[in-house]
Amino acid sequence: MSQMHRLYETIRGDILSLTLSPGHAFSERQFEALYGGSRTPIRAALSRLEVDGLVQRDDRGWSVTPLSFQEIEAASEFRAAVEREAVTLACQRARPEEIDGIAEMVVSVTMDMSLDEWHRAGRDFHVELARLSGNLFFVRAVEDVMTRLARARWLEIRSLEGRQRTVTEHMNILDIVRRRDVATAVAAVTEHAQSTQSRHVEALMGNARGAAGLVVVGARK
Repeated sequence: MSQMHRLYETIRGDILSLTLSPGHAFSERQFEALYGGSRTPIRAALSRLEVDGLVQRDDRGWSVTPLSFQEIEAASEFRAAVEREAVTLACQRARPEEIDGIAEMVVSVTMDMSLDEWHRAGRDFHVELARLSGNLFFVRAVEDVMTRLARARWLEIRSLEGRQRTVTEHMNILDIVRRRDVATAVAAVTEHAQSTQSRHVEALMGNARGAAGLVVVGARK
């Protein structure tokens, strides 16, 4: 793995896990010291993170992109639209063994797993559900939108209740796909996307009020 790729993955992980808070300002020199990289690979990693929408340039250097209620809502709407189409095709095209494979992945998660493992498992479920459609464009779209929602998802899965609810809803969607019930599957992924959006916003509002240094654009009263 190249130094640039290692730095990109490490910094990205710290942003998505909120180790680096939204709005955190920094310079390339500070990140050189923090992450042990030289100027050129640090700059290349930051440029890639800028494309991902996770960092942004300002007059004095760089900052972690603030969380945005508007972006979360827009991303959630896009996710719901993509997943409705993807699950329609999944009901028509998915092989039983493929559905079983995702179900095994869901039930393999345990409540004592690390938040990082939970976060990754939740993302993987949605990516693999899209893959059942047989259309890689849906897969790529879901990968991108789940990255956009990643920081809000971290806030939600911190609670045991949130993790338990996630497993239940994921298994329900798979059971419906297994029955090839398109209308119910579309309704289920829509409800799941809408309910998780509401929980993301609720978690974000709570953290915006209580966490020092957490910058949220368009934060509600």
